[in-house]
Amino acid sequence: MTKEKNQTTGNDGGQKEEKTKGKKKFDKPFKQAGGTYFHYGEIIGRKNVFVTKEYMDLVANAIKLAELKMDIKNLAYVVMPNFFLWLFKLPENQDNPGKILAEVKGQVAIEIMKNLRAEIKDGAYEIFELFKGNERVMRSTPQKILWTFEAQAKNFEENKRYKVWTPKTYTLPINDDKAIQEKSDRIMGTPLSERWKLVETVEKYPYLYLSEDLQDIDTLKLRLDASVPAKQTLQIA
Repeated sequence: MTKEKNQTTGNDGGQKEEKTKGKKKFDKPFKQAGGTYFHYGEIIGRKNVFVTKEYMDLVANAIKLAELKMDIKNLAYVVMPNFFLWLFKLPENQDNPGKILAEVKGQVAIEIMKNLRAEIKDGAYEIFELFKGNERVMRSTPQKILWTFEAQAKNFEENKRYKVWTPKTYTLPINDDKAIQEKSDRIMGTPLSERWKLVETVEKYPYLYLSEDLQDIDTLKLRLDASVPAKQTLQIA
């Protein structure tokens, strides 16, 4: 499993920094008990893996399971053809988002490999109906995807035969309401973006979730305490 890169930036909702005698000094530590984090996870080589229901469900279900098993609070996420965006809050007794990400991405990677081998043996899965006819969501054969994972692994010293995730993609601590809104807006807008044009309205994209807390962000004070349940009015598959 790759180590997550702890990037910080004041403009991106993370930690502001100042230079002191040539060293960077952050106003808050990256690890924050009960902290809120934004993560971008990308398939290595930007291969369009998440283009069938079988693969998209892997990410969505792993994120939902993390909420049940590790007591995090899912605020928002979206699963796209070759990456996912995730905004989540740790419980007050945890301060390490890397542990959560390692668990989720590690399990998804294992299941991706199982699916690829199953496709090679039994036939390729059918592309998700929403993506059919969209030239932006072309998919390589399972054999070629597997070959890419094997070829990419040779570029690293981890002594692994396959590499599924791009290493050192960013994880940002989010420290204010404005940054939370910016990240939730990014998640909501991704399926609609010029790059993808997957749907005309966000409600039509089934692999996107926004908690009620964030749906009410413009009219109510954010309720980010993990003890406050949020109703899921935008459901994923």
